[in-house]
Formats: sequence, C-alpha cells, structure tokens
Amino acid sequence: MGRFLPSQMMQWTGGTIVREPRHENDTDRFYKSISTDTRSLQAGEAFVALRGDHFDGHRFLDEAVRLGAQLLVVEKDEPLVKKWIEDVKSGELNGPDLLLVDDTLQAYQDLAAGYRKMLSCSVIAVTGSVGKTTSRNMICQMVQSQLTSEQSEGNLNNEIGLSETLLSTEAETQVLLTEVAMDRPGEIEQLSKIARPDISIITQVGFSHAEYLGTIRDILKEKTSIVKGMKDNGLLILNGDDPLLEEWYITDPPTLPVWFVACKENISHLERDGSPVFWWEDLVIDKNGTSFIARSNLAPDEKWQISLPVAGEHYVNTALFGLAVAYALGLDMDEAAASTLNFENLDGRQQVLNFGPVTVMNDAYNASPESYLAALEAVDFMAEERRRVLILGGMRELGRYTKGVHETAARQALTNNFDRIILIGQETEYTKNKLMQSEAGRNVFAGWYTTVDDALPRILQEVKAGDYVLLKASRYYHLERVAEALKRMFAPEKERTQE
Repeated sequence: MGRFLPSQMMQWTGGTIVREPRHENDTDRFYKSISTDTRSLQAGEAFVALRGDHFDGHRFLDEAVRLGAQLLVVEKDEPLVKKWIEDVKSGELNGPDLLLVDDTLQAYQDLAAGYRKMLSCSVIAVTGSVGKTTSRNMICQMVQSQLTSEQSEGNLNNEIGLSETLLSTEAETQVLLTEVAMDRPGEIEQLSKIARPDISIITQVGFSHAEYLGTIRDILKEKTSIVKGMKDNGLLILNGDDPLLEEWYITDPPTLPVWFVACKENISHLERDGSPVFWWEDLVIDKNGTSFIARSNLAPDEKWQISLPVAGEHYVNTALFGLAVAYALGLDMDEAAASTLNFENLDGRQQVLNFGPVTVMNDAYNASPESYLAALEAVDFMAEERRRVLILGGMRELGRYTKGVHETAARQALTNNFDRIILIGQETEYTKNKLMQSEAGRNVFAGWYTTVDDALPRILQEVKAGDYVLLKASRYYHLERVAEALKRMFAPEKERTQE
C-alpha cells in the first residue's frame, strides 16, 4: 500500500491541512491508506467522511478517531467540523490531522486520480452494456499467469468503487483491471479521467440503463466516452461484431490506436484500414465447455488454442479480449491462451451447481437483453437431452424497451426448448403474454409471480430429479434464494450442511 503524505493530499484535493501545533513541522508524518468505512478502518489510515442519501460519514468521526484514524477528510462547511478544528488547533485532542475540503466525494475522487498518477502499473478499463465483469475476469485470468495483477472486487465500478480500487492498489502491482459502469450521463468520462487507462475495452453497446440514458445512440456516446480520459499512447479494443461500435469508429474515429476482436466473417471489412484484428476459427461448444482457435493479423503465422471450461458463444469474445491485452502487454501468448483452462465464473454468472440429481445454472447476478439470450443459448448446449426448467425474472431499467426485450425472451426460450417456464416480476408479464399467444408457449408456461417468495412453492413443485434449471434475472429479484431452496431439497445431506 502506498504512503499518503499530507502535502500530496493537499495538492491533489486543493484542501487545507489542520494539525496540532506539535505536528506542524513533522515531515515524517504520513497515512498508510485511505478508508471510507469505520467498519473496516484500521489504525494509521485516513478516513474520508462521505455523504450519501442515507448516511453521513461526518457522524462517525468520533468512531474513526477511536479506531486510530490519523487524518479526517471533512467538508469545511459542515457544522460538526467547527468543533474539530478548534480542538485540533488547541492541541488538546491528541488526535488526528484534518483535511478540509469543499466536497468529500470530489476529494475522494481527486485522491484516487492523484494516486493513479503515482502508480507504475498498466491500468486496463473494461466498459460496455454487457459482459464487463466476465471480460475483466477473463483478462485477469490470462494476464496474471505472467504479471502481478489486481482487479476490482465485486461490483466496484462507479465513482466510489473505482476510487476505492485505485487507492487500494499495491505499489508493486504491474497490471490493474478495472470495470467502468454508469448510472447517469457523463459518468464514464468522469471515471476515465480518474483511472487514466492505458488500455480500454468496450465489450458491446446494448440496452442497459436505457431508462436513464435514452436511445441506443445515447448509450453508444456514453460508452465511447471512455477514450476521453485515456493516455495519449493508450490502446482501445472494440467488439468488431457490434455494428454501432464499427460505425462509430468509421465516422468519428478516436485519435489513439484501435484493435478489434471479431468473428471470421467480419475480418475483411475491419482490416480495410489496416486495423489489427483478433478472430476465432473452428468453434466447438458442448457440455464440456467452449474451444476454438484464435488468430490475429498482428501475428499471421501463429495460432492459439483456447479451451474454456464454460459453455457459450458469448465467452469467445471475452477470451479474444484477453488475448489482445496479452499481446499488447508483450506476454507469452501460448501461456496466456493455456491459462483459460482454469477460468472460473464469479458467483451468479453462469455458475453451474450440482445438487444431487438436479443441475442449476445460476446466472442471477444481473440481466440485460444480451445476457438473457446468452444464458438461454448456453443451456441449449449444456442440458443436452435433460428436461429444462427456466426461472426467469425481470430485466430492469430498460424504459421503453421493456416490452420488446421481454417478448424476445419468450421467443428465445421456446427456440431453446425449455420444458417449463416460471416467470417472476412485473416486467415478465410481457413474457407471459407472448407465451400465451402460441400453443407451444401455453404448454410450457408454469406460472407468473410478482416476487421470488411467491414463486418458490411452485418452483419446488415443478423441479424434478434429472432437471437442468436456469436462474436468470436482474439482481433485484434475488433468484439466489431459488438456488438455496433447491440445494436444501435435492443436495445430499452432507452438502446441505456445508457452509
């Protein structure tokens, strides 16, 4: 972890340091790390008093000091801070320094941006409407086979989470994988300027957060704004199978180099301007996983065998992104490709669970139109001749696209031969109505419920020994409770009692 000096923190934030008289000329004073949460704060750290809709870190200053915080980053106009300033200046507190700023959230981001400039590691930022976390995890899998790597934890991909990721990065880290998401217009550009990526990846432009961002063109503008904070010598890697990204590249090309990943059919027109492309050949997807040969015009005589232990065509581009990054970093490509054998999905992302005679694909971490269809198609490969049960929760934040994408999910579920379909959430009423329009849909429909708790009794009644069950929904619907209930019902007793 880095050493944070008072002079640095003042420079990065434009704030003012207030110290006890005995520490005013203490040139050795530093803070070992930066925290925003007293539940995990350690002695010697700086504590940033963030504000939120339902919390205010200024209410926890006493607790932070009790735990050993050596610096409090506080808003200078906060009424509670006046007494702290007086006590510190008097020297009677025998406690922390203060950093007075206008806005603690802005200061936190400024600290992250300042510390980023001191890091010698390559920062890789992944954005897109779908596949961010899987791509980030895949790239990390390949890179860490040869370089000291870190990646953002969980879903730390917003203005607070990205800052936390940067500020917790070890000085010796060689590659940092970050994820960049958005909840509002302008956020990706803002995060890019904090992270200053060396390499950025745009996985796909889709309908995520359409409710807040408007048209697909608006979403394209947001995703491509990742370039605005990148280094001048940075590299942008795009999904060449996405027509919106290709059109953007042609009509409004960025000034920095661009590489593509694509299927073989799209290589020729991507290469027309001499663009580097990574593509796949000889794709095989079955219950054992996904395998293919990867190639690139950057190394025309080379081929790399990719073998993933997970099934689904959507994993192909994530692996190609990883290969492109490995090539850009100058890694041993055969070693990077071989590392994909050990790829594991994170919890709730097409995680295959075996509960005795029942197999559950838990893909309930989040949902978008693209990931909906990918999950349905993956079961088509994985389930083989087994009876297929779909537990489908709603996709949220789609605005005017809600009806169309939920109707498409109904059509795709029938195409992928699901035997029983149970729907959860208001949005899936459109799915139910679409199913009711055909005899095939009526035959497989097994119920529509507003909450997972309402649906559980029917689910436990429907699922039989030997079934392959897919759980897919926005995180809001808590479909992990279905996995827990099926484990209790079908897993051997010794597995049920394991933590």
